[in-house]
Amino acid sequence: MRYHLTRLFPGGFLPAGLLLVLTGLIFAQIPDPMVNQRWGVFDVNRVRTKFNNTGLLCDGNQQSISRARPPAFEFPNGSELSWGTAVGVILGAPRQQLPGAVGGYPPEDYTAFCDATLDEGPAAFWDEEHFAPYPEFVGPAGAEAALSDDPASWPVGGWPPFYPATNIPLEVGSEGWPGFGAGGERLADQESFSVVYAWGGTDQIGATGPTNPNWLNTQMFIRGLAWTGSLYENFIVWMYVIRNVGTDPIQDMRAAIHADFGFLPIFMPPNPWGDTDRHYYDPALQLAYGSDDDGYEDSPFGGSLGADQIAWAGVVALEMPGPSKQVQTYDAFHFWELATTPAGNGARSDLYFEYNVKNANDPQDSNGDGIDDDFDLNGVPDILEGGPNFYAASGADGVQTLGSGPFTLNPGESDTLIFAAVFGQNKDDLITNAKRALILYQSGWKVVTAPPAPVAEAFAEDRKVTLAWGTASEKDPQFQGYKIYRSADGGKTWGSSSFKDFSGGIHYIPLAQYDLVDDIKGYYTTLPEYAWFYLGDDRWVPLRKTVEADSFQYFDIGDTVNVFVDRDVVNGMNYLYYVAAYDSGNSIIGPLENTPATNPALMNNTVSVVPHGAVSTMSLEKVRVVPNPYVVASMWEKGQERQIQFIHLPEKATIRIFNASGELVRTLEHDAAVSPAPSIESWDLKTYNKQLAAPGLYFYHVSSSVGEFTGKFVIVL
Repeated sequence: MRYHLTRLFPGGFLPAGLLLVLTGLIFAQIPDPMVNQRWGVFDVNRVRTKFNNTGLLCDGNQQSISRARPPAFEFPNGSELSWGTAVGVILGAPRQQLPGAVGGYPPEDYTAFCDATLDEGPAAFWDEEHFAPYPEFVGPAGAEAALSDDPASWPVGGWPPFYPATNIPLEVGSEGWPGFGAGGERLADQESFSVVYAWGGTDQIGATGPTNPNWLNTQMFIRGLAWTGSLYENFIVWMYVIRNVGTDPIQDMRAAIHADFGFLPIFMPPNPWGDTDRHYYDPALQLAYGSDDDGYEDSPFGGSLGADQIAWAGVVALEMPGPSKQVQTYDAFHFWELATTPAGNGARSDLYFEYNVKNANDPQDSNGDGIDDDFDLNGVPDILEGGPNFYAASGADGVQTLGSGPFTLNPGESDTLIFAAVFGQNKDDLITNAKRALILYQSGWKVVTAPPAPVAEAFAEDRKVTLAWGTASEKDPQFQGYKIYRSADGGKTWGSSSFKDFSGGIHYIPLAQYDLVDDIKGYYTTLPEYAWFYLGDDRWVPLRKTVEADSFQYFDIGDTVNVFVDRDVVNGMNYLYYVAAYDSGNSIIGPLENTPATNPALMNNTVSVVPHGAVSTMSLEKVRVVPNPYVVASMWEKGQERQIQFIHLPEKATIRIFNASGELVRTLEHDAAVSPAPSIESWDLKTYNKQLAAPGLYFYHVSSSVGEFTGKFVIVL
């Protein structure tokens, strides 16, 4: 059942007076439709975020830090650094609406309706979320939000044949997914899809008296679209199709993007109060963006983050509702400072609509056109007189909105809001990525790709890794060669040497590069902006073999594979490798290469491997602890991970760890069958009580069918 009060009466709406009396009483008796809310994770490219199926795209809860849901726009993927507090969409309209356009009216002193996909916990928004999922578009309890690559998240009974409350067919593609492409085919590499309706919100659940639940009679189809590839890996596109499902027009309606990023957000330790961030607007690109004020942050993992480690983030509006399809208002404001004034957010939902969505009477708007442009408040646009041209927000509490102009939706009509959440490693990189999102939209979503990524496998030995990959990429007519990259920090970086291109993008020098012998070599020269791309030196893969035994997971006997051997590795280190196929470019676009896959456990171009010595079978004399002594800054560290490793173990063993007083602090059970490396067992430096082990001297005892061994190690924090 869907809980629209207006659907309970003939004609589809209630008399206004009766509606006000009954609204709160009926809501007190209904179940909570938010039981159908689901959360999922976009993780296919360099942007990783947990979103929900009711339109909130991240939750870095700033009012209850323990309730934050990382990753909240983590960038780059795998860094464990999130930059999002809350990103979502607002729909609003003046209070003067016909009864068939709304589901109840706000209090008499309220001037507007304001429905959002935001919740007042994670967002600087003074109301709870006002959109609930249609249950027939939701997967089973315990499932995630519907994603194209997770059939378990899809409705158990299959997708409905029509969009609800319409006669519009829902097209489902050949993969069983209602994709964004023609005929319902999946268009992006990872897509989300949900359908929601506006309602009064959870404040009414269990209420004992009238609470003035109110909303505009709207429905939204929400899609998220993420692509891999070097041109598209730094953004996710979001689309909201807004439909009037009432019986009267919704007049003078507006829609806005609410973008709340922090650098770092306050839910990321160690600073619970945040510091000052800068927020900018580029009207030509319709890009609202920001980064840290001083290029310095205390790192959640110890030490500090410099400017080159602090992301730039923003939203670029690709299509706004309304006749112009353009952004008509831009507002930058603080979560709580000046909250009850036009410079703030009003501290209630109707004033949010007035002060932020419409951006009315804002002192930072020099000429009343709805665009903040005067951040030194002298009445002159900053760009004309050398003002700061950015909004400085203390405590990581800055918020930006991009709003449409007014438009009217008649019953059954719809309009569309499309934007991209975009990221960069510096300002130039961010702007380049925003332009790429815009070009993708303007092209009708025509994706330009590198040759197909090769499938790779890896084999670990003692201080040696052998990498093998297939030859399918070579069938692409534009194929030019391969690059091999290695990461020792979980994919945060992909080499010991890097450089910036002319747009600020950071690239790594590959571990090895193999180029077709065709006299296409050296640096690319056709398009100057790609002159940094090295095409190779006409040196082809020296090791190429035919599979002769059934020792591969992804290749069959008779398949041809390329081989690379890496002997510059340390036993016990977890390495990631990826193989990128690249092309030679053309006169329209420069050379493109594959990016790393985000899940090396799947069949793709990225692998995870731990080189290791042989399993001990005769004695335990080679058992050792590495690193010893252990220090936080050792090369074993990855993000918040802390570990030491016991190496040269037998297939099965029990390891007991004691402190200098002889107290048992932890027991580890090693089993080669389930360990990432058969002869290695890791300890996360946590005691039985899940507390971090104190600095000092420790002893360990290894017992197994092979024998026993005792040793010691030191922890230095």
